[in-house]
Amino acid sequence: MTWKRALLLAGLCLLLAVWLVPFAFLRFVLPGMAQRSGGTLETVGATPALPWGMRASQLKITREGKTLVIDDFRAVLLPSGPRLDARVAEGTVLVRGDDARLSSGFVRFENFALESLAALSGDPMGFRGRCDGVWRFGSKGSFEGTISNGALLMQQPAPLQIKFTQLVLAAARSEQSGDWIVSGIDMQGPPVSGHGEGTLGADGKLSFTIDIRQLEEPIKGFMAMGHLPTEPLPLFFSLRGSTQNPQLFQRVGTAEAPLR
Repeated sequence: MTWKRALLLAGLCLLLAVWLVPFAFLRFVLPGMAQRSGGTLETVGATPALPWGMRASQLKITREGKTLVIDDFRAVLLPSGPRLDARVAEGTVLVRGDDARLSSGFVRFENFALESLAALSGDPMGFRGRCDGVWRFGSKGSFEGTISNGALLMQQPAPLQIKFTQLVLAAARSEQSGDWIVSGIDMQGPPVSGHGEGTLGADGKLSFTIDIRQLEEPIKGFMAMGHLPTEPLPLFFSLRGSTQNPQLFQRVGTAEAPLR
């Protein structure tokens, strides 16, 4: 064998090894990482994917007795940037990056069950329901989406589940200040229907207005127990302070009265 043929063969072996790196990472490295974090990762049908990436017919992530099953998983690096496709139950997730470092891009959810994410965090999610939306990440972050047939889960001051038919959210992060500007939160009940908008500062400061046009039991009774006004409708509130020390005010015309 001449040195040229040997060099060519070595180059081909090196290219093959590089091409197999994502597959080896999925098949052998990720399960060990999951185990060290207190969970397990099982892969079914793992293979390399063109042009450079990995795929699996199923991933099963288990943690603290909760299991997340991901079907039709595929992650590849394209000339336009990374791309990840996956199916969770009846929903799908698409992740696209603008560059190889994933410094910016978007995540698109279609009919995605939010409660399935509890298997990753180990904690109950603040929302449950089916989500359709787009989250853009990077220096100019934003989220626009709809959660259908869901609920808002609250733990403080007491466990409470606020069901809704639909919740529509639109928010964008300021590139200069890092504040999140919420242009609209619309909830359609029963038992509660209303609208909110405002700013969540990068430092945790709150500045929101909340209008409630529908209020029924059990939320009405819960608010009454907390000495919050429940009539006449519509009700108008302002939320200020910070995430650590929120302050609620009732708005009547141009005047405001502190509630808590």
